[in-house]
Amino acid sequence: MVWQGLLQSLLPLVGGALTLVFIHRRKQAQEDETWHTPIGPQGIQMALAFVIFLWILPAGALLALPLLVVVSLLSPAAREDWKTHRTPRLLALSVAMLCLTATGFLPVDDPVAPEDWGRPLFTENPHASMYPASEQYTWVTSDVVVLQSLTLRLPHQAGVVGAESVALTLASLMNMETGRMHQAIELIDEEVPFVRLNPEEIILQPVPSPSTLDIQLGSWESQHIETVAFRSYNINSTTFGSDPAGTKVGEVVVVAKASWGGELDMLIIVRPLQPPNVDYDGIGEVWIRDWLNARG
Repeated sequence: MVWQGLLQSLLPLVGGALTLVFIHRRKQAQEDETWHTPIGPQGIQMALAFVIFLWILPAGALLALPLLVVVSLLSPAAREDWKTHRTPRLLALSVAMLCLTATGFLPVDDPVAPEDWGRPLFTENPHASMYPASEQYTWVTSDVVVLQSLTLRLPHQAGVVGAESVALTLASLMNMETGRMHQAIELIDEEVPFVRLNPEEIILQPVPSPSTLDIQLGSWESQHIETVAFRSYNINSTTFGSDPAGTKVGEVVVVAKASWGGELDMLIIVRPLQPPNVDYDGIGEVWIRDWLNARG
């Protein structure tokens, strides 16, 4: 939702400004000093630039913050000004970053739910982390494929430029995929009698694949191409054998699409290893197309 993106980008400004006002009132200020003296006109311009960068830069605050700090220290006069006003500036910046981080708790829209998939089996994931805010629906098909539709808050970015790639990279660095896989692995373990899977003994191994995927949508008269971020993984279990990398027992496909306002929609397709003689859609294009059509 765009209004939440506006709140996400303005709240750090409000927090930083209120911190400067509080400091100004607590100290014995000179007559020519105002609450914004520590940051000056250039600081105000940079604060406004930060809001804009949250919407237009890939990675949002993750790139904007170090960029603006470096710019503010380029000239000798600016560095001297930093020495003079270092404490109030750092306090205001710290509060602003805390406010930006807190926007990760803003609620998100309901996940994408194609009508043809029916009612979700689960509308929450007990293994999902509390931060950032997210909502997840889960379905299990007749051939034991687990479909998870997820909407995730992006506290660092309100725009869509590069949002999918940055979010998926951060998820990999923080090992978020493995945590969210617990529910899917437990479902497969329940539904497939000849497979015994322990979520604690599962390793997700990235599979070399294109970073994006083009999906054709619409009828013959009005076709268009939708591009989504794409990741593919093998599910390896360390239960079998002595190989520390584990034995392949399933596959995972992840596609993602960002929305203005700091939200990321994701579809996760999890399925057990298929017999060699079974012909199936390796990337789950049918489900991806259903998901994109429902997303609108």
